[in-house]
Amino acid sequence: MIRERSLFTKGLIFLLAVFILNLPFPNSTPLSHSVFSFLGLPIYGDEETMTGIQYASNAWGIILLIGLFALYKSLNCHRLKLTILAAFIAISGPGHMVEAVQKTVLPGMYAISYDAENSICTFEMNKKETVLTGSCDLSFENHSSKPIMFEAALDERSYFKEDTPFLLMMNKPRPHTVTLEPKAYQTVEITSSVKVADFPAKISMSEINGFHVNIYQNGKKRYL
Repeated sequence: MIRERSLFTKGLIFLLAVFILNLPFPNSTPLSHSVFSFLGLPIYGDEETMTGIQYASNAWGIILLIGLFALYKSLNCHRLKLTILAAFIAISGPGHMVEAVQKTVLPGMYAISYDAENSICTFEMNKKETVLTGSCDLSFENHSSKPIMFEAALDERSYFKEDTPFLLMMNKPRPHTVTLEPKAYQTVEITSSVKVADFPAKISMSEINGFHVNIYQNGKKRYL
């Protein structure tokens, strides 16, 4: 089945590296982002808005192709099927593994996942147009069998720079305390108000969704 054992071993090493770099833990972003940050390398073409060329994703994508090519060339039967299976495991396996570990082992805020797609913030002016009030529905899931308390703050990085003042507004005067019930998916509402005169941006929007959050517990932080 294995035609070239050394090439087979090299292929597995590259694929294992991809698996590790693709782990979405402890943040929602792949571990490759943390590695790039540690090495002082840019993750995105535009770091402020997290847009442009995705250097970290391109890096593990190249490693993936090298590993799959080496694996394919090292086999002499069922090459295509095994190569496709290896690609599936390397790409989708990390997310499933983290979810399984969250449900069984990880304690505290590390057992929490965040649903950005189903989280939304709306903003309204009062009748006198002197106060802007924001209300956000944040969707979390507690995979632990115990209740978890933590603090949550909206992350200021956004695809649209004009959203930033609105996201930061929701963190005043301090991060919001959140408590999640055991083994539950919950939508938590947080609110914040500021005087329009103190707001640094032109008020021309009423809704934001798809944003990320930072959560804090015992001096530690996760980006979700």
